[in-house]
Amino acid sequence: MRYSFTTKVTRSTTVKRWLAEQGVSHRLFKKMLVDHLIWVDGQASDNGPVEAGQIIRFEIPTSKTLTPEFAPLEVIYEDANWLIVSKPAGLTSVPGPHTPNSSLLNRIAGYLVEQKIDAPQPAIMTRLDRDTVGLVLAAKHPYAQGRFDQAHQRTLTKHYLAVVSGKLPSPKGEIDAPLKLAADGIHRIVAADGHTALTKYRVLKEKTNTLVDVQLLTGRTHQIRVHFASLGHPLIGDHLYGQPDARIPYQALQATRLNFTDPFSEKQITAELAVPALFNQLLTEAPQIEPTI
Repeated sequence: MRYSFTTKVTRSTTVKRWLAEQGVSHRLFKKMLVDHLIWVDGQASDNGPVEAGQIIRFEIPTSKTLTPEFAPLEVIYEDANWLIVSKPAGLTSVPGPHTPNSSLLNRIAGYLVEQKIDAPQPAIMTRLDRDTVGLVLAAKHPYAQGRFDQAHQRTLTKHYLAVVSGKLPSPKGEIDAPLKLAADGIHRIVAADGHTALTKYRVLKEKTNTLVDVQLLTGRTHQIRVHFASLGHPLIGDHLYGQPDARIPYQALQATRLNFTDPFSEKQITAELAVPALFNQLLTEAPQIEPTI
């Protein structure tokens, strides 16, 4: 089964221009032409002229470049075009050199294959670090990806929960600190010549450590982790930026709330996760282990 869509033309133009206005990328359009997957009023078509009132139907080409992985996938929200899933720690968002066939994207492809979609081409719209948990938005097909990128990415809001070490000096604030890649090629650092990075936060609960709601106003790699570390309050469990904790093998950071305007229906789509019980436990100091004699 392929994804199939129809659109009614409202003015004189060409097939390509009309579909581009609907969010079909140049790359996707070329693939549809090659595979003969465009019809105008029921007749096979290429990039010819169209008039108001004509109906264009098109199907999404298949591709076998992504290997489906049939592994557990926690689905929080689903409709015809979108998936919002909860990513566990230790899983990359997309395949890489060391895990070409195992990632969240591969698992989503496997999930779609089980729904009888032929050679699916999903796309991750909100990528998370390997050891960050929580909500990830995925487009089920390239057309959804194109429509989102074209006009609706700016409607996206993302909030995170984090447990940071110690107590912050203010109950809310904004961290404005440019970031760039460090000389080791791994860490990110605050630097005047870095890329603009803005983070807003609000304290939700504090004991020895602090639970914060965090909103990213930009999306730099490791942004939340570096920003709080730069304040002297690194995330609990963060081995890379300075606060490992035996109670959690990864940084205490969860993508907890996600909202965007669906470009197909213009409706608001929202998903939210509860505060993990472990995060509440991390608000107190790690218990000291008595030495054995």
